[in-house]
Amino acid sequence: MKTTLDLPDDLMREMKIRAATQGKKLKDVMADTLRSGLFPAIPSQPANRPIIMTDPELGHRVVKGPPNPPILKMTIEEILELEQDTLYQEDLQRVGSSL
Repeated sequence: MKTTLDLPDDLMREMKIRAATQGKKLKDVMADTLRSGLFPAIPSQPANRPIIMTDPELGHRVVKGPPNPPILKMTIEEILELEQDTLYQEDLQRVGSSL
């Protein structure tokens, strides 16, 4: 579809430079730029990295982890041991030691 736009000179110059640098047609670079602005990509997250989001029903921040986290297979004793070890490591980092 053809359309006419009135763009600032500096913006048009940057678009032309980008098109030349990428070896693309100006119309393709402009279309890509508009698409990325209209439909911004969701940052890719590693599969095991939790996502922090606001729960729309509860209205507060929640952490959404992977669907089958390893903690589901751990006993309460293993979880408590992991927590204590983590706290111990954090304490060592605070005092500048690493045993």
